[in-house]
Amino acid sequence: MVLKDEIYKLVQLQEVDSEIYNLKLRKDTEIPKELTNLKNGFESRKKDFEIFSEKLKQSQLKKKEKELDLAAKEENVKKTQGQLFQLKSNKEYQAKLTEIASLKADVSLLEEDVIKALDDIENADKKAKEEKQALANEEKKYKETETQLNSELAEIDTKIKTLEEKKNNLVKDIDKNVFAKYEKLIKTRSGRAIAAVNINTENCGACNMRMTAQTINEIKMYDKLVLCENCVRILYLPEDFNL
Repeated sequence: MVLKDEIYKLVQLQEVDSEIYNLKLRKDTEIPKELTNLKNGFESRKKDFEIFSEKLKQSQLKKKEKELDLAAKEENVKKTQGQLFQLKSNKEYQAKLTEIASLKADVSLLEEDVIKALDDIENADKKAKEEKQALANEEKKYKETETQLNSELAEIDTKIKTLEEKKNNLVKDIDKNVFAKYEKLIKTRSGRAIAAVNINTENCGACNMRMTAQTINEIKMYDKLVLCENCVRILYLPEDFNL
């Protein structure tokens, strides 16, 4: 086994594993989160519209009650006015006029309330129509985005399957002991088990830790796997492989 050749194979394998890791992250974390936020956003908008619609309905019922109350008071005014001709004394007549004036004042206030209620309901009804259309547009957008994300999930599954097949073919040519160490690291290092060292800055490409001259020399010898003391990833020098 030539370790340098094995590390080169790991570099190629790492490219595949990194893509698999990112795809799985997208599939298992990012897209489900987007779908949840999308659904919650639409449900919240839908709930707000339902609350608004219920308030509009209650306003319409109150307006109806005021209209019935107004009709009753107007009828009462007519009835009371009719009683004027039955009164015999001036005192009773004046008292009845005062009563009628009070009833008319109540009618006037109710008329103002009904007119205001009509204006409020008209404005609210106009807003309800606008909100209903906005909700319909939001639902259309929600369903379209949901379809796109689900379609992306299906595409990711296909890509992962293809990449895993490619990975299996690459693994066949890698020394078992070397691969075992790589595989252990890939599971605990966010899908990245091997890191390039920048020869100019002498920094680890994963965690940016500065390498010592001794570590650089050990890497160049390729007689053992050299790990970063900080992030514990397998180190290599890209220029040794014309990368």
